[in-house]
Amino acid sequence: MDALSELLRAVKLSGAMFYVAECSKPWRVMAPSAHKLGRYVAPNASHVIEFHLATKGAGYVRVGDETTPFAAGDLFMIPHGDPHEMGNGLGAELTDASKGLPRLLSGGLACARFGGGGEETRLVCGYLACEAGLIRPLLAGLPRIVRVHLRNDSAGEWLENSIVHAVERASASAPGSGVILARLAE
Repeated sequence: MDALSELLRAVKLSGAMFYVAECSKPWRVMAPSAHKLGRYVAPNASHVIEFHLATKGAGYVRVGDETTPFAAGDLFMIPHGDPHEMGNGLGAELTDASKGLPRLLSGGLACARFGGGGEETRLVCGYLACEAGLIRPLLAGLPRIVRVHLRNDSAGEWLENSIVHAVERASASAPGSGVILARLAE
């Protein structure tokens, strides 16, 4: 067996999708570091990776001075746990997302709304929690932002459709939806 397969076998991931963001242009939001997020979503994990799936619209994600555009169908991760800004359009005030974390993470799949009423961007946001010592070798070679477009092939489309379907079921409080969301995140 190759080294990457062995590493991935040893790394135990747990995850969940924790909110949906409906953002209307112009909008800007500052997501806290994964360390702050971890206190709420995975208190026993030593590392948390936040991810976002854009199901509608477009925008950008910025870590430090690195800015990456995203569009519907893009899944992007912040593998090193950095605080990051997301937005679309000019003139929006920066919203501090950390102030709303207790409400958003109080259970169930919450919906956050930001913006000025224009073109809509919809995001499904989640996390993966793991042991830092085990995942560090895998993360070492990754950039601050990892973006993958899911609509290029049938497997990516299946993943996006599965996530959207699970979010719809969770929003309707369907039995078992929380477990389904957690497994899809992983």
